[in-house]
This record gives sequence, C-alpha cells and structure tokens, in this order.
Amino acid sequence: MDIIEHFEHHSRKQDKEHFGHLIQIALADGIVDATETEMLQKLGRKIGFTEDEILDLIETSKKDSYAPSTELSKRFEQMYDLVKMVLADGKIDNAEMRLTTSFAIKSGFNENEIPGLLNLLIDGIKNNEDEDDLFIIYKKKIMKIK
Repeated sequence: MDIIEHFEHHSRKQDKEHFGHLIQIALADGIVDATETEMLQKLGRKIGFTEDEILDLIETSKKDSYAPSTELSKRFEQMYDLVKMVLADGKIDNAEMRLTTSFAIKSGFNENEIPGLLNLLIDGIKNNEDEDDLFIIYKKKIMKIK
C-alpha cells in the first residue's frame, strides 16, 4: 500500500472501491464496449474523479476488500450506478447480474430484498426515472419505511 493511500479519507476509498465494482460489471461479459466506457467515464466524473484517475482506475482495477458505506442512501446510489452499468450496453448478462447481486449482499442489503431492489432499479432506469424517486419507492415498498 502506498503511504498516501494509508491516509486517504475513508469515503474516497469507498468511492474507489465502488468504481472498481463498476469496472468489474463492465468486464463481466468479457467485453467493455464504447457505451460501457462512456458510462464509466460519466460515472467516474460523477463520483469526483479526474479523467486521469478514471483511466488509471480502469487500468489498475483489481479485487480488494470492500468497505460499504453505512448510509443507506449511499449504498442505494451505488446499486443504482451498478445497475446503470449493467444496462449500458442494452442487454442484461447473467454474469453481470450475479456480480451485481454479490455486491448488493456485500453492501449489506437483505438477501430477501435484493430481487425487488434490482427489479425496481432495472425498470426505473429503463423508464428514465429519477434516482431519488426510486430511493423513496424502495424505502416505502421494499423496506416498508414511511
């Protein structure tokens, strides 16, 4: 580990891990096509990475230990991004969905809730629904929180 990484802020480390997961989703079917590359760049900028950081993270992507956020809204946002990456090439690959399910479990989502969460996200993203609106629906329907 680089000395700078040792002192890196915990949320920045989580962002890098999340971006690594997005890269793994893009790689799950063995091909990172142009739309997936574009999506990685867009999501990388959304997270706050520079173009150089995005390219470096893509090049050096590897499996590391995962420290999920304790905030439900942040974990939901990360799942939203993962599903968006799954849908970037216009098709849902079984390997991508298995990996996405694995990340949902690692993120602390209840295994019984995950199918409903993924269906909500897939349908919502396909219908261009707002992420915040989907989060409200998730809390009401899936988690039954008002």
